[in-house]
Amino acid sequence: MHLSRTTRVAATAAAALIALVLAGCSDSEAGSGGTAGPGTWAKAEGTIIFGAVPDKAGSDMNNRPLQDYIAQQTGYKVEYYPTADYTALIAAAVAGKIDVMSSGALQYVIASNKGAELEPVAAMISSPGLEEPGYYSQGVAAAGSPITSLADIAGKKVCFVDPNSTSGFLFGLYQLKEAGYDVDPSGTDVNGDPTFEEFTPVFAGAHDKVIQSIVTGQCDVGFVEDTVAQAAAAKGEVAVVSEAHVPGGPLSISSALPESVKDELRTVLQGATLEAVTASGVTLTDGFKDSFFGARARDAAYYQEVVDLCSSIPAAKCAA
Repeated sequence: MHLSRTTRVAATAAAALIALVLAGCSDSEAGSGGTAGPGTWAKAEGTIIFGAVPDKAGSDMNNRPLQDYIAQQTGYKVEYYPTADYTALIAAAVAGKIDVMSSGALQYVIASNKGAELEPVAAMISSPGLEEPGYYSQGVAAAGSPITSLADIAGKKVCFVDPNSTSGFLFGLYQLKEAGYDVDPSGTDVNGDPTFEEFTPVFAGAHDKVIQSIVTGQCDVGFVEDTVAQAAAAKGEVAVVSEAHVPGGPLSISSALPESVKDELRTVLQGATLEAVTASGVTLTDGFKDSFFGARARDAAYYQEVVDLCSSIPAAKCAA
């Protein structure tokens, strides 16, 4: 049978179209370079890379139950992304090396401002007995110290966690500003960290290290998250001299992930109540039990307060 020229051209075009479609399907489903469907994984298809703030000793183990819960509920492999400090976590998020990030609000805002493609899907409840996300940044002084309020710290050494810490820096500066201090930086030190006219900042690197610095007399007052402050106060080590409410830390997912994967993660993270995680049978670490009491659905709008506060406190360096 002989085909007409028109029929042969049409058949050739159809074959080319089919080949093009098949090639596109092959590229999107192969997982090469971490791609799957219309999205991209940080490492490889089927593996979730989990990043968290290294804000205290054992942070990797403190977050292990949530990682195990995500793996159990989704069937994906979950790997922890180790970071030495807040700056490293932000850099990893900006570079697209993390699929899920557990952080403070400030790290999310800074990372987003620097180009990280992140979507907050839930905010964590980090104190027992609360129904809504949020916690407190608390100013503490050594037990028995003559410092009983922030009015007493002019010219003193003030311990912060890290320039990228939400409760241990941004909201500490907010409390100092409310107390009448000038929190606009007067310059920077040899590490590039801000300096101030009315008090001397000391960056301890972690919440528990702030407490150590207070106890050993290296700092006169310091700012930490409430769970750390209350644990130290219960031991008779410190006394709380101020506090400010902080929006709950976000659980964020990479915007680059395939939509179906984002939907799965959104459902799992928003449903990650303490009861659900406990009932799942994953092993709970002491650090997790002390700091995670559930999560509630929240999006980027919830963190506008932090965005606004960043704008009013230049020392926070929230801009890109």
